[in-house]
Amino acid sequence: MQRPETLLRLIPLALALATAPACDNVHIGHGSPTPDSFVELEPNDTPSLADFVAITDSATFLTVEGHVQAIGIDVVDHLEFEACEPMELRFYLEAHAPFGDVDVSIYDPIDQIILGTYASGGPSEVGTILIHEPGRPFQFVIDAFIEDTSWCLQLEGFPALLGASAPSTPEREALAQRATTPDAETPQPSIETDAPPMAPESGHPRIDATR
Repeated sequence: MQRPETLLRLIPLALALATAPACDNVHIGHGSPTPDSFVELEPNDTPSLADFVAITDSATFLTVEGHVQAIGIDVVDHLEFEACEPMELRFYLEAHAPFGDVDVSIYDPIDQIILGTYASGGPSEVGTILIHEPGRPFQFVIDAFIEDTSWCLQLEGFPALLGASAPSTPEREALAQRATTPDAETPQPSIETDAPPMAPESGHPRIDATR
């Protein structure tokens, strides 16, 4: 559930999104659930001001829509979630501008570290997050590369280690392998992502934890 906010706070963003195409439902699992829909609430430009959107579980299927600028006063959006159980979370992020390119990082506000960054250079990003610790908050940090754009983020939950309906990737298989055969000398992290290694020239969300 979103925090209570005044109607006036939503009017500018609602006008900005009015001409954007509807968020595409890219359902991965079985059945055809109806997504819960949210619109981001500003300001959400830093980890401490992150917009808390929802508590997630293995049945989650939701979408969030918003807007971010490449240059300006809204250059990054922090969206916070909390998992109520160990789970696998699949996400799909799409830019709606004609030449839109959005990147996204997964940020741990407790340890204050970036867990992974997705910056493929295209209009969409897809990834998987494994959450091992119930009650652990995590943030999606979205920014725009080159062009201002509206964006849509879709999240779909699966039971921990049972997300067989989600498309398999080498990164996702490696996550599952690590989770089922943990190294006894290495504590299992609270959250893992299948984010690919970042290329040096790739853009990444601007995370400022000091503001």
